[in-house]
Amino acid sequence: MSAIAELTRMQQSAIDQLRSGDHSEFLVHFLTTSVLLEVSNLANANLELDAYAAAVVDVITQHAPVDQCAMAFEPLSLPPIGFSFGFATHSMPEVEELRNRAGAHSLDTEGVGVGVLLIPDVPQALAEADFASRVGEQIVAGIGKVVEEERARRGAAAARVMALVGSLDERWGPAELDQVARAASCMPDVRGCTITAVANRFGDAIVSEVGWRAGAPLERVLKVGDLELRVELRYADEPGSEQLDAFNRLLDSMAAGFDRIEQIIRMAADAETDALTGVGNRRRASKALAQARASADLRQQPMSVLLCDLDHFKRVNDTYGHDVGDAVLVSFAGLLRQSVRAYDTVVRWGGEEFLVICPGCDHEGATSLADRLLAACSEACADALPPDDPQTTSIGIAVYPAHAQSPEMLVSKADEALYRAKREGRNAHRIAE
Repeated sequence: MSAIAELTRMQQSAIDQLRSGDHSEFLVHFLTTSVLLEVSNLANANLELDAYAAAVVDVITQHAPVDQCAMAFEPLSLPPIGFSFGFATHSMPEVEELRNRAGAHSLDTEGVGVGVLLIPDVPQALAEADFASRVGEQIVAGIGKVVEEERARRGAAAARVMALVGSLDERWGPAELDQVARAASCMPDVRGCTITAVANRFGDAIVSEVGWRAGAPLERVLKVGDLELRVELRYADEPGSEQLDAFNRLLDSMAAGFDRIEQIIRMAADAETDALTGVGNRRRASKALAQARASADLRQQPMSVLLCDLDHFKRVNDTYGHDVGDAVLVSFAGLLRQSVRAYDTVVRWGGEEFLVICPGCDHEGATSLADRLLAACSEACADALPPDDPQTTSIGIAVYPAHAQSPEMLVSKADEALYRAKREGRNAHRIAE
């Protein structure tokens, strides 16, 4: 048996003996010393302050015959922390709530903060040995170091936020936003942070919430290109000018970082845009298909694609010339853009074929869109063609994951459905089989 295992066995044996009424001086000394040593080690474990409080309570309840224990501490210029074990309520205890209860011991520490350790039912032998008071003294001896480390950690939080934003690229999403919110929630005096990101490319808003919901809030909205960020920090006390200045500096840095990303996205969009019609090209289609599939998997929702082909388009070019053909393509692309949602993607798939990528859209939504496109196509292209030669379109529809397990196969299934629509008379839509 290892030394640690043997020590654990001895501690459990001592606890059992004390519970059974054996009040020998050796057992009391052994358990008290074990707890004091463990609590002393916690001060050097580089724990975050709330984790330190939880660890103190765990040590006491695991290494002594104690069924209930709570600790609360209010450090200067930091959010209060607390942890309890064995009580009916699991809410975070507060100092004033514990201070006047039987078994409470002060953790007030000059220049550090005020606190209370509550052990309401200590066995008589441990009580006679001032077990709780000695543990409280050990906490007071070490908590100043823990608080200073927490202040240093929080002092670096703003730099951490800036570094995280600086490391983002155009592919950032919910996981990266969570990291930024978590870092911001560690700033001095901050109890919690909520960041909401809205952009057409996201579909639904992305929300990251970390820490306490209660507190005195500061909120600011950043608008950078297509992106809107709503940032809220919640403070332990009403924020003063120092906190406001720090908050504004942080938000200005975040704005600069996200502006860089939005510029990259705009440059990428230019490279992914069809020069004639202004909709996406195949490069954008590849990225949008991958993003839509990832969103479908994450949210357990379907996605749909519609492959549209202008009927008899070669005849339009041959009869009226390529300038007229180009005008028809531009008009039809405009119809597609006007008919889809902000977070759908329209791309020119090639020639007279257009692909519409619809995240979160099932077969009913896709067929409804196809019906609207069929009904509006002729009117949308009317200005480019003689009135007696209306333009129509045929559409193939496929839904992930019902019809295919990959974006490539999904488009292939839509292509098969499209050519079925053409074989069966054109100016119609068909759904993949």
